[in-house]
Amino acid sequence: MQQSMTDRLTGIVSRRLEQEGISLAGKTVLCAFSGGRDSVVLLHLLRRMSVQQGFIVCAAHFNHHLRDTAQRDESFARRHCAELGIPLTVGGGDVSARAAETGTGTEDAARMLRYAFLQRTAEEIGADYVATGHHRQDNAETLLLHLLRGSGLNGLCGISYLRENLLRPMLDIDRAEIDACASENHLPYVEDETNADTTYTRNRIRAQLLPLLEEISHGSVSRIADTAQRLKADEAYLQRQADAQMGSDSTVLSVSLLNRQERAVAARMVRSAARHLGVELTGAQTDGVLQLKNGACLALRSEVRVARDRDVLRFYCLPPTAKPMELTCGEHRWGAWRIIMYETRDNIPEDACTVVLRGDITSVTIAPWDGSGRLSVENGRRTVKRLFADKGICAAQRERAPALYADGELIAVFGAGTDHALQGIPGETKLVITLEAEV
Repeated sequence: MQQSMTDRLTGIVSRRLEQEGISLAGKTVLCAFSGGRDSVVLLHLLRRMSVQQGFIVCAAHFNHHLRDTAQRDESFARRHCAELGIPLTVGGGDVSARAAETGTGTEDAARMLRYAFLQRTAEEIGADYVATGHHRQDNAETLLLHLLRGSGLNGLCGISYLRENLLRPMLDIDRAEIDACASENHLPYVEDETNADTTYTRNRIRAQLLPLLEEISHGSVSRIADTAQRLKADEAYLQRQADAQMGSDSTVLSVSLLNRQERAVAARMVRSAARHLGVELTGAQTDGVLQLKNGACLALRSEVRVARDRDVLRFYCLPPTAKPMELTCGEHRWGAWRIIMYETRDNIPEDACTVVLRGDITSVTIAPWDGSGRLSVENGRRTVKRLFADKGICAAQRERAPALYADGELIAVFGAGTDHALQGIPGETKLVITLEAEV
């Protein structure tokens, strides 16, 4: 007797799960359910397998509110899951507002909101995996999309079968097989009309480029997806080599150690260090880090930096920026610092955490140093950056340095120095400001 398409596809999924060492028995799987054909077939397969392998299936639908038919899709998801007896969680979000807030495109904003919703739902219901309906053509599309945009080996690996708790059970299944399964089982689904909108790059690859490649060489799309799988094995090996070189503190790298590595390994070490702080580096950023000179600093994101201090590359997060605050004599809390200001006639030496000003200065404001400005010295004026450099203070320490202002004018930067004309005079009343890091 001829094997049904459902049995064929569940067999493909089961074999791949076994190869990956994934057992769903006793687990809960949350199916990302848009109501489109791919997600309907995925839910159908998971439901069949759950009976055979003993796991629980739930579903989640995210309404992007971007199309006039969005409510139709949500209603279909509710109705279909109710008919199957599958628990469904429904959510929604303002994609346009998220796109404006993050400066990303509509597609990226929708994806961020959708996956955040799926992860929240998984946590709320105790799901072990979140399953999505990506298939072989999606993998080929992803490889080509990354290739067109410019990508390293990692981007050419396409879609991961399993990343953390995100599972793509149908990644080995062809779109034609999904169509056949839906037809064979008379599965209802809704069509997202934006899939035909070729103003979106991915849709254009799907509707125009992939058919052209198939016309040029039949089976090319499947071979592209296979290539992504093979490249993934190469990427995994190189990443293991990089991981083996990382020290106990994954945010500190030895420059001499990096220089002894093949560039493919050194680049992955750098990306791993940045990833530890939640940053995925671009190829240009990776090159920038590897080319940093001694004393230089590079912004990787608004609050994440990497600085080179001799043979060390240090990745770090800036403390939250504190607002300017006017100081009075006494103790203050300002951001991550404890500030003490007092008057004295004693001769107090200045250091990196102590500023001594003339006693006739009546208004002092502390604020983050903005990276600019000059201070007078005995024989002229110097930029604050030059003063820091003369003292051998690396970029990582400079960015954390608070500054002092009087009537809007820069008068001191902790660690760099105090304006010579405003320094405390021996034997006279002086204003002392000390800085301590909060423990």
